[in-house]
Amino acid sequence: MTRPSTGFVSAHGTHLYRHGHPHYISGANYWQAMNLGMSSGPSSSHTRVLDELSTLSSYGVNTVRILAASEGSQYGQQPDRMYPALMTSPGTYDMDVLEGLDWFLAQLPRFNMTAVVSLSNYWTWSGGIAQYVSWATETRIPYPVQWDHLRQVFAGGEYQAYLDYTNRFYADPLVYNTTQMWFKDHIRQVITRTNVYTGVEYRNDPSILAWELMNEPQIIPDDYDQLFRWINETASFIHSLDARHLVTTGAESKNGQQWFHAMHRSPYISLASAHFWPLNWGLYNSTDPSLGSVDFAIHEMQKFVEGVSEWSQDLDMPCVLFEYGLMRDQWGSSAGLGAYTPGAPVTHRNRFYAAVADAVVENGACRGEGAFAGAAFWAYAGSARPPVLPTEQISWTGDPPHEPPGWNSLF
Repeated sequence: MTRPSTGFVSAHGTHLYRHGHPHYISGANYWQAMNLGMSSGPSSSHTRVLDELSTLSSYGVNTVRILAASEGSQYGQQPDRMYPALMTSPGTYDMDVLEGLDWFLAQLPRFNMTAVVSLSNYWTWSGGIAQYVSWATETRIPYPVQWDHLRQVFAGGEYQAYLDYTNRFYADPLVYNTTQMWFKDHIRQVITRTNVYTGVEYRNDPSILAWELMNEPQIIPDDYDQLFRWINETASFIHSLDARHLVTTGAESKNGQQWFHAMHRSPYISLASAHFWPLNWGLYNSTDPSLGSVDFAIHEMQKFVEGVSEWSQDLDMPCVLFEYGLMRDQWGSSAGLGAYTPGAPVTHRNRFYAAVADAVVENGACRGEGAFAGAAFWAYAGSARPPVLPTEQISWTGDPPHEPPGWNSLF
């Protein structure tokens, strides 16, 4: 089966197509792209980006998943966030960061790559939608547990308090109109932007594979309809600006079939999303060096991938495992800092990664037996290395600033 030849990636049934042929995603998460793409500043590094894209391409990676959103606080620089932020206050942008995004996207055709572009983040390491709530209510974000770089431990606030606060972005009628007005303004700013390096509007750029509503939107307990309404409304708005690109949710799809259908049944969603995190979900004992620990995680991953594939087939929609990761061996044991340095072994990770690749292929549209169109590992650090001292500024590894640098990074 062939489709009209076009540089844009399209979805037909459970298959993706590009240039008239079936297309499969071999992906890497590279969330730091726009900051590394800046022309100046402490985070900018064009040489690094080009070297890293070249390396990824040499290993067969054809897709990177990146952010086109980070938000600053009205209370000054906050802990464990990306800086400089793209949006410093509602509707106000740091043009150096925005042009860094331009530059990065302009490089992708050189490497025959495309990007999945996320328009927001549920988590605070980029500011995220909690920052929209903070702006709207003029209140401080109740941060959840995060990595304390000085004490080398996880510490902080209450997770549920953060969820309750952040869910107000799409569930609180007192702030909904305000947060959605600002968010839609941001969506419009990005999608209709003209790239200063190529002269092409983002909505006309085939280097963009898909727009992602949000990185990991979390469920609203017992309210399928409210989250569906937000997803449908937002995806419809994107479609009104750009009917050529695919739209995906950014969902982890960890809450079962009913939630999966609620988050993907909008007619404006064209690509299903899933993530798999065995440690975060209590499916992996990171202090157990035996193969039994990682093999249990692999067993659970295989069941998860099979389930998501079946749910996507119900919707006649391709799906992608947009995140999966595992830390270096024995993280959390007496190995201490050595557990996430580049020299630490990755025995469990290699076994897990190989199993993920097999599961995605076995449940892939390429075999006619599933709906998976690929996967993207979390996350690529390239030449970056963890700081020698915990007081050093962000080193732009594959680990966001709220996590131990080097934890899930691929060097």
